[in-house]
Amino acid sequence: MVYANYKKIIAIAVIFPSISFFSLVNGNSLNTLIEIQKSHHESLPIFVMDMLVDPSIRRVENIVDQSYIDGLPSSQGGTEWKCLADALYFEARGESVVGQFAVAEVIVNRANSSKFPDTVCGVVNQGTKKSRYKCQFTYMCDGLLESIDDKASYARAGKIASMTLWDVKINLTNGALYYHAKSVNPSWAKKLVRTGIIGDHKFYSDNALVN
Repeated sequence: MVYANYKKIIAIAVIFPSISFFSLVNGNSLNTLIEIQKSHHESLPIFVMDMLVDPSIRRVENIVDQSYIDGLPSSQGGTEWKCLADALYFEARGESVVGQFAVAEVIVNRANSSKFPDTVCGVVNQGTKKSRYKCQFTYMCDGLLESIDDKASYARAGKIASMTLWDVKINLTNGALYYHAKSVNPSWAKKLVRTGIIGDHKFYSDNALVN
């Protein structure tokens, strides 16, 4: 499972009944109760706590706001997080935050599809044992030395990776499993249904998956 090492946002629903109960009994403010919850849930990232405190943060346009993302503390994680953060950095760091979230969605959608490897790292590494330029993600086998020189961009990619792996459902791409740069017109795209255009990329899904 893609999210084997991550708690899902859905699980946080368990917190809300306790908030409501103690609000009635103690008359505490929501912010105070959130702090109480936070003290007992050390693993919850800041963006999850923000969603609990401020309903406006649950709006897509606020989640994908660059100022909000850049204001979050640095994020880090395990192997799956590293694979996703690296993919976002090398594939989409020139994109807006919205564009990076969209690319992250495609990678995670693939990991949840029976047509692709069932982990983020498996998806990102698919095709690397084939000949040059046969990878699913160009940077994995373009023959160039990949180095992380733009620390700010990598930090941003890492935060987006964390939020995506926490199953923050934004659904910018309508379930897309494929994408390509607008500057090219691959033949395989003609067999798919385009689900949207975000930044410099066009997104696609299989016919059966799009209404």
